[in-house]
Amino acid sequence: MSTFNGIIHEFPDIRVDFFRGFDRQPPLACFLSHVHSDHLAGLDRLRSPFVYCSSATREILLRLEKYPCRLNYAKGIFEDPRMQTYKHLAKVLKPIPLDTPTMVELEPDKNIQVTLLDANHCAGAVMFLFEGNGKAILYTGDIRSEPWWVNSIARNPSIIEYSTGLKILDCVYLDTSMLDDLPLQTKAEGLGELLEKVGRYPEDTIFHMQAWTYGYEEVWVALSKTLNSKIHVDKYKMGVYKSLVTKSTDKRFAAQTHLTKEAPYLVGFTCGNNQREGCLTLDENVRIHSCEKGMGCTVTETRPIVWIQPIVAHLEDGRDMVEVGIGGGGDDLAQKPSLDTEDILALIEIISQNDSLLCDFGSEVKQILKKALATSRDIELDIEVSDFTEGESIKEILNSLAKKVTAIRNPIKKPEENGHHYQLPNRIRFPYARHSSLPELRYFVKTFKPKDIWPCTVDPVSWLDRAITIRGLFGDICSGDVFKHDLQMDQLSEARRQLKEKSEGEENEPETQQTTVSRLGPPSSPVIPSIAPPQPCDSNNRNITPTRKFSPTVSSHMPRSRHTNFETAQDCNGAPSSVLPQQDKRDYDSFRHDQDTSVGSDDDEDLILQDSQASKLSAHAYETRLRAFQAARANMEGNGPWNSINLISTTDNHSTLEPDLGNS
Repeated sequence: MSTFNGIIHEFPDIRVDFFRGFDRQPPLACFLSHVHSDHLAGLDRLRSPFVYCSSATREILLRLEKYPCRLNYAKGIFEDPRMQTYKHLAKVLKPIPLDTPTMVELEPDKNIQVTLLDANHCAGAVMFLFEGNGKAILYTGDIRSEPWWVNSIARNPSIIEYSTGLKILDCVYLDTSMLDDLPLQTKAEGLGELLEKVGRYPEDTIFHMQAWTYGYEEVWVALSKTLNSKIHVDKYKMGVYKSLVTKSTDKRFAAQTHLTKEAPYLVGFTCGNNQREGCLTLDENVRIHSCEKGMGCTVTETRPIVWIQPIVAHLEDGRDMVEVGIGGGGDDLAQKPSLDTEDILALIEIISQNDSLLCDFGSEVKQILKKALATSRDIELDIEVSDFTEGESIKEILNSLAKKVTAIRNPIKKPEENGHHYQLPNRIRFPYARHSSLPELRYFVKTFKPKDIWPCTVDPVSWLDRAITIRGLFGDICSGDVFKHDLQMDQLSEARRQLKEKSEGEENEPETQQTTVSRLGPPSSPVIPSIAPPQPCDSNNRNITPTRKFSPTVSSHMPRSRHTNFETAQDCNGAPSSVLPQQDKRDYDSFRHDQDTSVGSDDDEDLILQDSQASKLSAHAYETRLRAFQAARANMEGNGPWNSINLISTTDNHSTLEPDLGNS
């Protein structure tokens, strides 16, 4: 799952694949690499600015369905998920053709050049080459960097000056979803294995290809051609893929445009005056199915089925690595409910009050929730929308999360045994990874030799524990020797060490002592973390997060004034926290009794602050406000005649009296 927060250090006016936290520093343009859910965070609520993407990504996104389920906190249940779409973005999404350097105007006299390059990941997925102001970076999104694909990208005329060394990329923002040092079978090898296995079965065998997300379109094409059969899909999938073939409505005989190379074979095309059908169909009476569970397909519900399951790789010891917890995608093509950040916050609070809900998977379920919260990503539940009850209990939701924990615990599977060697299995596994392992990533980086690498998927605790560094992974094949991510991780490591030493020294303090905590989030962009309020801990050092709307903020620099007091927050688990400014503002009782508890220096009077609530008042302004307060209190108590109330104008630097409020 991507943990990237969208910020490109070299081009701070744009955001990529993350669309939250725009309140502090709105970008001038956004870019979307593909439609997998971990790259869509916040896009459902976006209204501006323009979002640039490939034509295929635009068409798929406008037909994508999302099913967030809402927590009814009072009843302790999750209510039926309601379908949401991205149709409102029709005028915001701007397609750019692939392999075409395109100048994008950010504002008058400020432009950036962007080139979209195929990412070998799923339909419409692209990389972005950004160039401008003497800088150049490559954002990969999600990629499968097979050697043949890297070679084809390297000879692309739009980027060949960087692969040949004529120019050097300042940074590659790299897909680091899978950093295992293991060889992967190529997609071609995986398809060859699959076709050889299905060829062993009788001609009346029914197969079901479990295509739960985008990226298996070539598997459909290969299966359909080999078995000479169409593929049954549900109406939702059919509608999505039909959008990949477009035709102008202005001309009756206009030529069709195919937005991906697989589109004609999947949904059909026009040849002369004849319309040729594609391999996808709504007819159930076929040998191959990729229909969704619960959609009423009588064939898959009544006939014996051989299930086809893509995996990541066959390992050298004979075991299989299944695709769980690696990269994005989840169940994007399946209609399943999800939890957004607001409901994740509420669920964490409920769990913190009742640990018995979690059974044997308590700490790991909490880890999944907190990781999603720290990266501001939604969590998809292992529950079919069609199976979702009117009021799904919190316990059932947690059971769904426990299934995720079980799968993540055991990503390595032994090959299934049939009992009898002459029986064909009812499940076929074949390797078809959509992300790259370390050897493939190193080949990609070596081809371009950038100055720096910034990882887009990071688990900071795991990286620190395993001593993973960019220098150790790619340092010998980069042209630079300063790696910003390593420097930031060094700071996190030092802060972690200091807080651990401090917490060990406080072990003997009373348990009732109140401490403040913050989350150790992933360093997802090369900028200074933003200032955020700390969260309280209970007596067992558990984070207690209030039920509120969660909104990550764009990082920014904050100057430290000598007139501002700071308190350093401390994490229960030894994580560094941001600092909070403490304003010199008196409480109600101090004001009422005319007590000034602030402590300032002689030159405080010369300081003019923009925030009127935190500024120092002149004696005249103070007396006027005090009289207004006393007059208002006397009027409420009704003792004597009505008193007029004078206030200080805030538009004249607290120097002019406002007119009386009146005696009525």
